Amino acid sequence: MLKTLEEFIGVKAFVGFGVAGNQAEHLAQAGEANDFRDVVALENAPKGMFPWYASSRDGILSTNPLSSTELKLYGDDPLQPEPEIGLVVRFHYRGEDQLGSLTVLGFSAFNDCSRRIAAPKISMKKNWGAASQGIAPVVMPISDFDAVGGTIESYRLVCYLKRAGELIQYGLDTAVSDYCYFNETLTEWIVNQINTQQDAGPLEEIGKVLRDEKPELGVIGIGATCYTDFGNSESRFLKEGDESIVVAYDGLKHTLADVEQALANNVMSDESMIVLRQKVVR
Repeated sequence: MLKTLEEFIGVKAFVGFGVAGNQAEHLAQAGEANDFRDVVALENAPKGMFPWYASSRDGILSTNPLSSTELKLYGDDPLQPEPEIGLVVRFHYRGEDQLGSLTVLGFSAFNDCSRRIAAPKISMKKNWGAASQGIAPVVMPISDFDAVGGTIESYRLVCYLKRAGELIQYGLDTAVSDYCYFNETLTEWIVNQINTQQDAGPLEEIGKVLRDEKPELGVIGIGATCYTDFGNSESRFLKEGDESIVVAYDGLKHTLADVEQALANNVMSDESMIVLRQKVVR
């Protein structure tokens, strides 16, 4: 049975992290590949992690940016949706300074919306206040993320922009199993990255963020998929009145045509189709 994020988290503090470079070509499409030119990573591995919400941090990152209904513009900054799978996780600590492991509790459709600006740290592009990131109103509980062939592996991820009544495919229709790192490989990499990542280039010491808060729970966006030609075009940036839509759907039960028909009919999310729809507002 689907749950809301609030049912997972309740009144507990949580932290928001993202994974950068977990989908081939996305960084290049986002104009960020050069930012990571000096970051050392294994071939096909993600490039690093960044915080997008940490209540103990000074400044804008201390504001919870998640919304299931709205996406707020920020001045004249060019904003671009980033369709992702978002994981709800539980952290397990080892001593005072180390993360021992994490457990994936569920997943949802996630929008790691970004300001396409020059900035020294990737986190500076991610949170500009309330309703600047997105997660669907429901989360699919799972207990088998680490296992190959688990519940999530039949799901696909696709992104649309609805503009002036027209539904435009914005992100490629992508199998979630096409992430470079996935299953136990990804969760082990996340734990190691949190414990070892240093402040360098566009990245920062992610472990310090976790140590400062010691939250039980977190929401982790595991990387954006690639864009369609429209998502790479001069018209790609969000405008007031647009609707950004991210869908995680079970490819064994639905086709892309089914998804588009459901969006046209304003069908609500269920276990086989998790829908995030955000109206772009000032």
